[in-house]
Amino acid sequence: MKFPRNNTRKIRASVELTPLIDVVFQLLIFFMLSSTFIVQTSVPIELPEAEGAGQLERKELTITLVYGSGGPEDGGEVYIDDVPITNWTQLTRLLVDLREREPDALVLIRPDARVPTERLVKVLGFANSVGIKHYGIAATAPAELE
Repeated sequence: MKFPRNNTRKIRASVELTPLIDVVFQLLIFFMLSSTFIVQTSVPIELPEAEGAGQLERKELTITLVYGSGGPEDGGEVYIDDVPITNWTQLTRLLVDLREREPDALVLIRPDARVPTERLVKVLGFANSVGIKHYGIAATAPAELE
């Protein structure tokens, strides 16, 4: 008995799924981790509490007002993105540079809860005088009473 021989090999195309699954899994982990990063400044302050306080989506500059001595007029240190400033002229120059670079810039002001309102209003006045119209004041949500 003679069996027919099929000497032609059949080529079957297949997609190897293991590397594809590994890459998709790593991308998923990367996006999950990177979406939860919250940029925190290294200047420790106690933010005031306010109803409806939330995170800002975008900001070009952060001004931190620290309670205590030092800084401009010895009323507490002032930081711009973790860089200390020594006088109000330096703050004004940086705000002017930001305004020229980014006309619709958003400035986030982070005052310590103990900073006098006069100091906060002074910084807001500098921002307004150079033409910055978009700014926010950082606060934390009040603790829930149980």
